[in-house]
Amino acid sequence: MSPVTPLVRPGRFFAERDVTVGHTLALLALHVFALPLGVWAVGRVFQARIDGTVMVDNPSRPSEQFCETAPESMDADCDAPAEVERNIDALLADAVGEFIGPVLIGIGIVIVLVAVALHAGARLFDGERGIATSLAVALWGLVPPLVSLVVGLGLLFVLIDPITVASQSDPSVLTERIRADLAPLVRWQPLVTGATSLWSGLVWRAGLRHEQGLSNGAATGTAGTVALIVWLFSLA
Repeated sequence: MSPVTPLVRPGRFFAERDVTVGHTLALLALHVFALPLGVWAVGRVFQARIDGTVMVDNPSRPSEQFCETAPESMDADCDAPAEVERNIDALLADAVGEFIGPVLIGIGIVIVLVAVALHAGARLFDGERGIATSLAVALWGLVPPLVSLVVGLGLLFVLIDPITVASQSDPSVLTERIRADLAPLVRWQPLVTGATSLWSGLVWRAGLRHEQGLSNGAATGTAGTVALIVWLFSLA
């Protein structure tokens, strides 16, 4: 018999257990740490699969416009080379570091919007409990995308063939090669996100029925609408 969890048997789980503050806080921590960790893992996959160096603008050299107009007596490092060679691993690490902040903000926005949408539906159909319950239900339903993230990381590692780049290589060649490797993943992405959104919708439906006391039809309509919106946004 399959285990009774919000992901495998959500109806029975919510019927037999009430959500608690501890559960909600644990789920919040899971989401706050899991997605940034996932971004870091994506960076590690690219670092493991791509090796070599590339030429980038020299941060120590002023702009060409400044060097053309600066007096000759001014020592402004204009004699430094316009480009320097950098290991691509360092560039990927920098890119990941810049992306984690926006991801954290995005997580918060998604959690709030989903919780508010579910609670609005619960209020519309005379839900029995407050926003804290809707938040817990929303968090449980947002776990399936984390599962698909883990699967996606494995596929990413398998699909990207090892690549070695040289400083004189054309960056567009590298970009096109990565796009070609990821083409199957991109092709199947709408179907995968659709299945994940449906999974989330089933969790939300069960949570609204048993935690907010909504009827079967009201819970299905509310959860289905939110799941559909989430799926459409994933395609953008």
